[in-house]
Amino acid sequence: MQADYMLANLLPGIREIRAPLAAGYIWLLVLWISFSEYIPRRVSAHGAWKSMYQLSSIVGTTATLAGVTFAAYLIGCLLEIRARSIVHWFRFSEWWWSARQRILGNPLAGELENPRMLRWVETSETSRGAAELHSLLLPDESFTYVRRPAWGSRASRSALIDLAIHIRKIGGRRVDLHSAMGRFGDELDQLAIRLQARNVEIYGTYDRAAAEADLRVNVGFSASVLIGAIAARGNFDLFLLIPCAWFLVARGRQKAREANDILIQAVVSGELESGILSSALPQLATASSSSMGRDNEAATGGDLDPPTGGDPDPA
Repeated sequence: MQADYMLANLLPGIREIRAPLAAGYIWLLVLWISFSEYIPRRVSAHGAWKSMYQLSSIVGTTATLAGVTFAAYLIGCLLEIRARSIVHWFRFSEWWWSARQRILGNPLAGELENPRMLRWVETSETSRGAAELHSLLLPDESFTYVRRPAWGSRASRSALIDLAIHIRKIGGRRVDLHSAMGRFGDELDQLAIRLQARNVEIYGTYDRAAAEADLRVNVGFSASVLIGAIAARGNFDLFLLIPCAWFLVARGRQKAREANDILIQAVVSGELESGILSSALPQLATASSSSMGRDNEAATGGDLDPPTGGDPDPA
């Protein structure tokens, strides 16, 4: 029992250091490949380099490896990238949708799903049924015209739809979903701290996903630099491996979204209470259906114009 308790306290610490340590080793390899020819050998070393060789001989191989490991950890900490900070880098679906809309024009844009909107369809991704969804919508409303919040790329579509339904449940049908979800994003990072105090088991699931996301992002990014450093020394074919490293970064971004989905589902299930939603929903209730219509019209302005012809609502 005591061993399990010690292991439970040790694992989060290991997860915390593995991303900067792994990336730090790769950054050291980058430095070695780039500058090894400028480092003097032991027999010809003088000054600071000679002192470092002497120190390594005195303390031994084990202590030298420990020093290199510590240096790698420090480098990894200095250059560490948080997965949640790069989720906006990968917006291929939005770019591709915009390009197709401009090529095909508005008459055919209705056939293309707008990634900037929460379009609800009955799929295995969604955890809510169609009957429950439509009971929470206004007569002239559709998730087709509910804009994703600015932080929407940090979570999956199904989690955002669950959050929207949760907001309607606790705030009523007159709540402006886009504004309410935008306010919720302001406390998304703080929810992890509350979850740790509320439910350690669920927090452990979140922490594993977040740590795995950071590991993939940091290893993928540093590995792409390492491949570039090796390829620049004459092995140009290795440049073809850089997309593989960036694919690992993209997978890390996906893991970061999974971690945020856990926080959203904790709120939706009632495990956590969102302070912002509890305090802000009364202020976000729309006065009438006309104000909701004006918001929807503003949401679809500019390059988000709804298609002409046909019913925009999902079947």
